[in-house]
Amino acid sequence: MLWIKRLLWLVAGFLAVVLLLVAYIMLFVNPNSFKDELQNVALDKANIALRLDGDIGWSFYPWLGLELENVGVAFVGETEVMQFDRAEFGLAVMPLLKQSIQVDKVRLVNLQANLVVDAQGKANWQYQGPAESQVTPPPTQPAVASVDGSSKAPAASSSDNDAAFTLPEIHLESLQIENAKLSYRDEVSQQMVTATTNVELSNVQWDKAWPMVMDMAFKQSDLQGQNALEGTVDLNANLTLFPSREALSLDSVVLSTEVKSEALPVSPLAAKLNVLNIAADLPQENLLIEGLAISALDLNLDVNVEAYQVLSEPEFTAVMSLGAFNARELLQKLNIELPETADPETLKNISLDMSLEGDSRTITAQPLSIVLDDTTMEANAVIGLSPLNWDIRLAGAGLDLDRYLPEPVEEEANEDTAVSTSSQASGATTASNKEAGIAEELIPMELVRSLNGHIGVLFKDIKIKNLQIDELELDSTQKKGLVTVAPLNATLYDGSVSAEVTLDARGNVPKIDILPAVKGIQIQPLLIDFMEMDKVSGATYLTGDLHTQGNQVDTLMNALNGDLLVDIRDGALVGMNLTKSVCEGIAKVRNKTLNSDAFGENTPFETMTFPAHIVNGVVSTPGLKIQSVGLSVTGNGEISLPNASLDYQTNVGVSGSQLDDACVVNEKVQQLTFPLICRGNFSDDPASLCGPDLVGFGKLFTDLAKEEIKAELAEKAEAEKARLKAKLEAEQDALKDKLKNKLKSLF
Repeated sequence: MLWIKRLLWLVAGFLAVVLLLVAYIMLFVNPNSFKDELQNVALDKANIALRLDGDIGWSFYPWLGLELENVGVAFVGETEVMQFDRAEFGLAVMPLLKQSIQVDKVRLVNLQANLVVDAQGKANWQYQGPAESQVTPPPTQPAVASVDGSSKAPAASSSDNDAAFTLPEIHLESLQIENAKLSYRDEVSQQMVTATTNVELSNVQWDKAWPMVMDMAFKQSDLQGQNALEGTVDLNANLTLFPSREALSLDSVVLSTEVKSEALPVSPLAAKLNVLNIAADLPQENLLIEGLAISALDLNLDVNVEAYQVLSEPEFTAVMSLGAFNARELLQKLNIELPETADPETLKNISLDMSLEGDSRTITAQPLSIVLDDTTMEANAVIGLSPLNWDIRLAGAGLDLDRYLPEPVEEEANEDTAVSTSSQASGATTASNKEAGIAEELIPMELVRSLNGHIGVLFKDIKIKNLQIDELELDSTQKKGLVTVAPLNATLYDGSVSAEVTLDARGNVPKIDILPAVKGIQIQPLLIDFMEMDKVSGATYLTGDLHTQGNQVDTLMNALNGDLLVDIRDGALVGMNLTKSVCEGIAKVRNKTLNSDAFGENTPFETMTFPAHIVNGVVSTPGLKIQSVGLSVTGNGEISLPNASLDYQTNVGVSGSQLDDACVVNEKVQQLTFPLICRGNFSDDPASLCGPDLVGFGKLFTDLAKEEIKAELAEKAEAEKARLKAKLEAEQDALKDKLKNKLKSLF
């Protein structure tokens, strides 16, 4: 037992010596006397100029503490990169014996970092060490001779291969960075950034959440302080590090920011970000974001993301939801001019929901739901990233596009009157408007040439340009300036339309080809809705081939060429009665008055067929035929689409009318075809467009009278000839009888 007592006395004596040594150091050794030594070590080992203008304080038990004041750090020959007024550090001594690090606090006060990049791109925080050629490579181990005489490099020991670095346990009560100021000046990019921040971490331990609080005020500008962008950032979160798994977790994140700048459309611009959890796994290269919510400018975006292999072959899935917002208010806040719409109540309720998945090559959005005011649309989209291409499918119902288009400008009812009463200034305005119309391009050529993909649309109950379309289906492919729509099918007005459309924007002037086919469309309600024109009714059938080119409305109209074959069944010419027009001509030739009220307003027909040949926007229909009870019509003439006018002549055969004595005709007149002339603008009253060709009527009746006189004379001549023949025959018979009697008397 004696040796145990001696050992205890030895340990007690050693501890007493240590305590006396520590007490001596604390009482009689001034740490400031080591300033020069510390500065020399920093200069020799790291080429760092260390400035120690303040006092150095230390403690050894129970905390190994260090306090520094007024310290600056710089590379030799450079301005100071960092300085701080005060730094405090406290480390528990006893836990070190258990390979555990327990820190009372780390506190930096008035930290200042001055980062500068000069005009040559040299940064003051980058150490300019010796050149590689001047660095002596570490000595290599000599090769070891093997038994067979060959030389081999020494093999690494199993202990070296199996050794793994294990982080000690750590417990940091508090990390505080108070009033830290960062200054960054880049003479290459001519930018300057200053920031002031405060950071506090509490209860820092591995595998446990650290409460983290940070605030920052920053300013970015050019080197002259112009074009400044100022802002503030506040962050609250819980951070957890898992060293064994090389993973981290950030939860309960609340980030608030406010930015001010004259360049921003909204200043100040405030935004807030909330995240339930962000988890990152470095070895697995996984990133999970749960409950991400971003709000700014009354926009609310909710996102959940799962990303895998983000550093090698990234793949991800995401669910996004953009809450309902008022686009009109948003554009006003952004100082963006509101689009002109016919309905000011549109664009007030827009929302978006979609699910995404993809990788570095492809992104798929399926499903994608869009709410636009009263319309809900569903879509699927596949986006290829290299090269950029897409395959989009869109479906929906109940969309009135006219609400989103500008209000149509009403034309003057009488352009001639407007022109005659307008002043020179008005004329100049009209000319300038025409010039503006010529300059305005309908087709964005560069955009069309950049398109590369496929779009399919299926929509029900859609309205555009006042056309009521029951169902619209189209399939479009775009590639390098060539856009094809095939097929394009629409159901409307009790009929259907199918077409193939091609837009070729590969040249300087866009070219458009259309192959239409119309079956059974009621043309009257279509014309009323689309053109406010009510001139013909009936079920329409049409086939054709149309071509045009240009990039303005008038150019496209003037360049329209092609052929159409039109067949309208069980219809009527609305607002014009051809029988009435013929009877008016007959009455005028007879110098009689016709009772116009006795006739109907329309001309019903069984069929109207005509081929239409279009040259430069002018439609000619040489084979017009209208079949109707008591009426037959043929026609020929031209309809000018650029001028919105027609110059047409029809030849009408009628059986007369018992409605008015002035139009009662005989059978000979019923065999005639009476000329009618239709001439005027589309905007004119239909009743005034067509009227009898009085000169033609007069010529018809003159020719008829001549024929009747000629026929009467021929009849009289024939009768006289017959009378003379009969008289001659009678005289011949009398002579024969007389001769017989003479002969009888001789015998």
